Amino acid sequence: MRMLTVVLVICGVIAICPARASEPTIEWRVENPFRFFTDAVDTERHRKAARKGGSVLGAERILSQRASFGWAEQIFLKTCWDLFRQDHSACGGLDAYMNPQSHSITASLPGLFGKGANCVWHFSPAGKRSGSWRSISKPCAERIHLDIPFPTGGRLKVSLNGRTVAQTSVQVADLLIVGLGDSYASGDGNPDRPVRWRDDAAAGFGSVQGFDLSGYPRRKPASIVYQGRELIGPSAFWLSQPCHRSLYSHQLRVALKLAFDDPHRAVTFLGLACSGAEITTGLLQAWQGVERFPSGSRRSQIGQVAVAQCAGRAVEQRNYASGFTDGGRVAALDGLMLERCPPKMARKIDLVLMSIGGNDIGFAKLIANAILVDRSPLRRISQLTEQLYTPRDARARFGELRSRLKLLRRALHTHLHIPWKEPHRVILTSYPVIAMKAATGGICGQFNDAGMDGFPGYRLDKRRTSQAERVSAELNQLLKRTAVNYGWTFADTHRMRFAGRGLCAGHEKRNGELENQLRLPRWQNGRWNPHPPSSYRPYAPRQRWMRTSNDAFLTSHIDLSSDLLRERRGAGNYRPSDLLKATTFGGAFHPTAEGQAAMADAVLDQARPIVRNLRTN
Repeated sequence: MRMLTVVLVICGVIAICPARASEPTIEWRVENPFRFFTDAVDTERHRKAARKGGSVLGAERILSQRASFGWAEQIFLKTCWDLFRQDHSACGGLDAYMNPQSHSITASLPGLFGKGANCVWHFSPAGKRSGSWRSISKPCAERIHLDIPFPTGGRLKVSLNGRTVAQTSVQVADLLIVGLGDSYASGDGNPDRPVRWRDDAAAGFGSVQGFDLSGYPRRKPASIVYQGRELIGPSAFWLSQPCHRSLYSHQLRVALKLAFDDPHRAVTFLGLACSGAEITTGLLQAWQGVERFPSGSRRSQIGQVAVAQCAGRAVEQRNYASGFTDGGRVAALDGLMLERCPPKMARKIDLVLMSIGGNDIGFAKLIANAILVDRSPLRRISQLTEQLYTPRDARARFGELRSRLKLLRRALHTHLHIPWKEPHRVILTSYPVIAMKAATGGICGQFNDAGMDGFPGYRLDKRRTSQAERVSAELNQLLKRTAVNYGWTFADTHRMRFAGRGLCAGHEKRNGELENQLRLPRWQNGRWNPHPPSSYRPYAPRQRWMRTSNDAFLTSHIDLSSDLLRERRGAGNYRPSDLLKATTFGGAFHPTAEGQAAMADAVLDQARPIVRNLRTN
């Protein structure tokens, strides 16, 4: 009652009255809660979309409608990821990113207002003497901006006419969230800056088995300017070019949404997922990624996390001649050397997001077996080079996958210091279905080439695709049992949401909305059919949540480095192998940005209860 009396007295003296007969309360929030984005304006844009859209999927649809070629190309050059060094050092160095000394906050005093009246804000860091208050005078209706020491925080109070009218403690909770895994975690298929296409010229890829490969879309020249240097390339640009990691990754979207859940929270996100990664080559051993890059990582993903935990200080090197764990060996890991930050130096990890296991059983080879036409040269070559897997081949790797997961569990504890008593802070994510109908649960169309007419020899075989889906279901059961046994959290509610939104979704309406058409534009009889390539919008909302091979061509269009020379010469003519690469390795059979957002919503449902129960800092 005393505070209320003070406020009423002030009302009578300077005509500033609270909106209600209640004590004023200081409201404050972290100005840029997602520290990976360097510009608070970008973070705020996502905050507003999240508030309006509700779910991550809802926010993605709002953001995609505002940007014809996706929202990420306006942001990916403004993050703490260094495109040249391929690490999290672009915000003043790795130590500055991993160990912030302060956080910027904004604060206001809603309900106390008046013309021309000033409030005096006072802040004192925790643990300081009473005379250490800093003061700022501002109109009462305006927000103030303060840098708050981390992790200690301090006290904040407001005075009017020499009397304290409100006060509160201010302490920011900064969470460290780590993202590990493969292409389903990296966001492959969704480059930050997608390819642009010309309508006034076409490209040719020669011929194969009598098929004329002319009249294909031809790219526009592409370049970006980063740290004062111009980078030129004929294909798409990614946050991490070698790993095909983008801002559309569901792991990043989870971390971003968690940053908005609590106004007093900040999130430090360490995303390291890489396309092509396995538990062995990728998480525990170095993996260079799917594209050549001068600065590719020389460390495994867990090694990169260890270096980040030490914030650039010296890490330990542990050598394992064999038998990385008691009970079971993985021959590929004999002689393993793995980095570790000493526990007293390592920053605590609050949450690990992980998608892994598909490459370990050769799932990409299983998909290749489902889409390559019998007796085609490509199928014969793939068989000779052991690039095709039958369901039996994939299942034969399940046993070693169990051993690999056991080694990974130990590495998470021994090298990243995830406590044995808190394994639930590791969230393992399941893989979605890729070609299942929504109504019947069956596989879409017999011998269906919808979305795969860009290269001769692709056709979705119903029987083989059904077999691949069964293997996928068995893989997810294996991952779920592992998660339960190890105490990890398992996210899988998104899996069946992809039914009816897979590879064939939209093909029934070949003349329907452009966004749902699956055909690749071709120059035929003096016109583009079915639409000019420049009208393709890779991030427009659509029925399907899986990239087809046509999508991969039009969105990512991965190239050999030698293609750049031909592009500069303006030849516009390529080899059949270039077409094969462009329709395969740019994220075909991976979730779209909407699919990644749906995965993020499922992971969020599991992550939020964990985060709520974490001890502050």
